[in-house]
Amino acid sequence: MQALLYSVFVYFLAGLTMENNGAVFLHYLVLMFLVAYFGSSIFFFLSAVASIPEVANASAGLIVSIFLLFSGFVIYPSNIPQYWRWLMQINPIRWANISFCNQQFSNGYKDSCIKYLNQLTFCKGNPAMTSGEAYLIYAELFTSVSGKPYVPYIILIGWTLLALLMALVFLNKIDFSQISQSVPQINERKFSKNYLYDVEVYSRSLDGYMEDSTESGRYKSQEPPKLASSSTIVISEGENGSVGSWREEFRVEVESEHLTIPVTPITLTFLDLSFFRCGKVTKEEAIDFENISGYAKPGTMLALVGGADGSAATLLKCLSGRKPPGGSFTGDILVNSTKPSADFSRSVGYAEQLDAHQPYLTIRESLQFSASLRLTNVISKTRRHIHVELVLDQLGLQYYGNHLVGSLRDGTGKTFEVAKKLTIAVELAANPSILFLEEPISGLDSSGTSAILSILSQLPVSGQTVIATVSHPNTRALSYFHQAIILTQEGRQAYFGPVGLNCHEILGYFTAIPRVPPYIQTQNPISFVMGVTGLGIQRRRTAVIDFAEEFQNSHLHEVAMKVVNTAMKNKKFGKEKDSNMISISYNYPASFIRQIGLVLLRTQRFLWRNVNYTYSRFTGCAMIGLLMGSLYFKIKYEDTYGVTSRSLYTYMQTILIGVISANNVIPQIGTDRLAYFREMRSKMYLPISYPVSWVISEIPYFLVATLAFVGIGNGMAGIATETATDFLAYWSVLFLFTLCMTYFGMMVTFIAPSPILAAFLVSIITSLWVSASGVVVLFSDIRFYRWMYWTNPFQYAMSTLTTISFYCDTSQCQRQCSCPRLPDGSYVWDRIASIRSLSQERTCTDVVTLAGMCTTFAVLAFLFFIVLKHNSSHAH
Repeated sequence: MQALLYSVFVYFLAGLTMENNGAVFLHYLVLMFLVAYFGSSIFFFLSAVASIPEVANASAGLIVSIFLLFSGFVIYPSNIPQYWRWLMQINPIRWANISFCNQQFSNGYKDSCIKYLNQLTFCKGNPAMTSGEAYLIYAELFTSVSGKPYVPYIILIGWTLLALLMALVFLNKIDFSQISQSVPQINERKFSKNYLYDVEVYSRSLDGYMEDSTESGRYKSQEPPKLASSSTIVISEGENGSVGSWREEFRVEVESEHLTIPVTPITLTFLDLSFFRCGKVTKEEAIDFENISGYAKPGTMLALVGGADGSAATLLKCLSGRKPPGGSFTGDILVNSTKPSADFSRSVGYAEQLDAHQPYLTIRESLQFSASLRLTNVISKTRRHIHVELVLDQLGLQYYGNHLVGSLRDGTGKTFEVAKKLTIAVELAANPSILFLEEPISGLDSSGTSAILSILSQLPVSGQTVIATVSHPNTRALSYFHQAIILTQEGRQAYFGPVGLNCHEILGYFTAIPRVPPYIQTQNPISFVMGVTGLGIQRRRTAVIDFAEEFQNSHLHEVAMKVVNTAMKNKKFGKEKDSNMISISYNYPASFIRQIGLVLLRTQRFLWRNVNYTYSRFTGCAMIGLLMGSLYFKIKYEDTYGVTSRSLYTYMQTILIGVISANNVIPQIGTDRLAYFREMRSKMYLPISYPVSWVISEIPYFLVATLAFVGIGNGMAGIATETATDFLAYWSVLFLFTLCMTYFGMMVTFIAPSPILAAFLVSIITSLWVSASGVVVLFSDIRFYRWMYWTNPFQYAMSTLTTISFYCDTSQCQRQCSCPRLPDGSYVWDRIASIRSLSQERTCTDVVTLAGMCTTFAVLAFLFFIVLKHNSSHAH
């Protein structure tokens, strides 16, 4: 179908021949199908042998480059060095091109060359031939198999079958058991001896304190022991004094104050919360939850259980100030008897169910990133570092501290538990007063569940409040919580009160309700409660009674409403909140300069440690440069063939580096965007910081990559290497063009709602730009779409690079001139300039225009990233 649509549009719009009753068109259609299927089979083979997408993309770019360079189009076969001609002979694209040209020119151009002796150069030496046959000989497309039209088909089918067979073999033989092969290993970080000693002493003293203050799995609210490090001797690791001075600051601060950052206690009170949304199909109003009231005090854990699909999660979002879009939220929420202000999100942490983190940061760096952006400026850098280390120790992540996050994706239970701990640790790094958690034990085994809940049960010791959704808890898991809210299947409140040891408080409440089936001692208490309320794991049934109404008439409701009503009576009117509790007047804890710096550093680490992307970019440019340099090695201006081949060097160079750069950036941003959405929901930094970091971070890598490309390729081909000025000018323009195409790829990525659509748009637009660049179709032949020529970065880059490479001031030539000439006496620059409509006076204007397009793409990327809805954190 793709080949048919492509063939119909291209064939008839180009006005190709319809001789032999349309047989030539059918030949073209079959040829396009075989070429497309061959390309698909090659990429299928690469996906089978490549362990990660970055390797597959780099390999695909190299193979496509080889097929194009040796197709006989961008360099005449007679100019190809002897050591590369074998590659041209086995190139299926070369044979497809020969087949197409033979069919078109042999059947479509049958007029004798005698009519065109003074008009067509290729007719002068072959007056007895038809114009089509003469052109085939001139273009070196007439081969010994030209009379055998089936040969190109056999070659294409043979290559396709070989690629599919190899893909099948590799799929059966290769097993990529390791998931994160693109993630490098980071050496263990060295610490000062006194720092490790202090952390160890603190850890042991904290463990002893916990053991002494344990009672029935609960921790009493006591002051943790202070770390006595006033007598510690500081040992410096460096000779320059930088580490030693940091350790001195650490020692002084430890002596003067407690290691931990104090938590501001917050009591969260809520009354008659309801959330309605419009159904997608019926357009009727659906209820997520209705008339929910309760409170969460400092030093307690509150569980949200039950409800229809997503009801508890929606309630959690509304309590945290993250009201989902597309719904109506009503009710009152108070924070310490005050309406939540725009800065409420500073006091809360929200651990999402999806563990979205930047894969090329270490676990320690992920926490430091969160702490640096979300802790207030009054907290010194030393205290932030200490706070991060304590959080790592608290969650048992010290061993994994220097492991890259992406290395935790092998799918085992332990790494899944570590990923959950990381999600919680990133939020605890912000030292929140209230920690909200979406399904913190979902997908964990019993060991992981106990580990996570044991950690969470320690948080109330410091005065923090924990509120979590738990979809299908067991009795042991729910017993870690102090209180629970149970929702009915309709989203109404069936229970709010204490949990009790082994959930005996919840069980006692429900068994005391008349008409509830009797509880059998061998039953699991929480399974019994879920079953009678219609929330069991088995197929849901209607609840035996109206538990919402029973709760409204219960003593528990009366006790809860006393606390809630007291808070409402003492309500203080602060800043008015909006429906999402976070407004545009939100004040970020970190300054704008710090936000830009930290996000830029994070993106730099992403690019530097993304070995396959960065290394493939460098090696790809070097290999293509070496390939093109060896292919165009020492081609001279002896005839039209040599001039044409050399002039097409810049054409292929810009196509390869431009298209590859625009496409390669798409999956990289796609990998990083999930982490960005989580960070935006946490209000870590201004949205503009993210695209700015990508725009700046790519610059040094492309400087080196283009230098390798130009240095190797141009050096071997002898293009733009006459003077250092020419070389630097050529390199600068190619670097600017590469940056321009990368920013274009970023812009399209932010426009498109999915990476697949972005890659499709980039392919279509770049193909149009290449076609309208004035090389394949000359500017004089371009008709109604000349606007595409003038809005085309490829055109400006190709024109400028060609001018730098071939310009020679022939106006100064009289008798003797160093400007290269053709055998007919004409100058090379004059010939190229007249055919391609080039002018040396345009060079500065073209460079400025290219820089302007580069800036425009970057600015539009910023704009689309901020404005478009699908880039909003609430859309994901």
